[in-house]
Amino acid sequence: MSKIRVLVADDHDIVRFGICSALKTSADVEVIGEASTGKQAAAMYESLKPDVVLLDISMPDMNGIEATRAIIKEHPGAQILILTMHLNEEYLNQVINAGALGYLLKNADIEEMLSGVRMVADGKQVFSNEIARLMTEKYIRSAQGSNDHKPVNSPRLTRREKEILQKIAEGKTSQEIAEILFISPRTVDTHRANLIQKLGVKNSAGLVRYAIEKNLLSD
Repeated sequence: MSKIRVLVADDHDIVRFGICSALKTSADVEVIGEASTGKQAAAMYESLKPDVVLLDISMPDMNGIEATRAIIKEHPGAQILILTMHLNEEYLNQVINAGALGYLLKNADIEEMLSGVRMVADGKQVFSNEIARLMTEKYIRSAQGSNDHKPVNSPRLTRREKEILQKIAEGKTSQEIAEILFISPRTVDTHRANLIQKLGVKNSAGLVRYAIEKNLLSD
């Protein structure tokens, strides 16, 4: 069984040591590099090509959000998981816009962190329970602030596009969506690319944020 190769970036040596020690308790995870700044993490990604990058937000030289943008710009398929102490809506928005697949808080236990690494390595999104509640509250505020619960100027989506957007928002991979909808993974990827272009976002994480903010998934 191949291991999930992880690059860990945190500017606090003791915290980084603890994270790496926790990851090493799992037989299917391998820590292949450690960075203490965002800039160093971005550079190490180039040489190591990890399966998952585990990034703190608050780091010198280049913070975790900036590092995520830098890595995604050069490697759009990079799988990035943010591990931070910040329970903050603005940070969450920036993290999703930057292209990270997950946002976990540092109060997560070892199993939650390991599960998050596995999900991100599989291309799925993962959020701490507190973050998920924050997203839900934002969705409710957005829905309550709309007179007819429909975005006025949102592009019109086909039934198939709505189905695929729903599954993407649920964290399904292209293969899983294809199996559920009885279409090919390539067709899913084509719809995904069309949705990204039509909705004016950068990636799948942007699709999820757009769907939540614009209430596109409601009938």
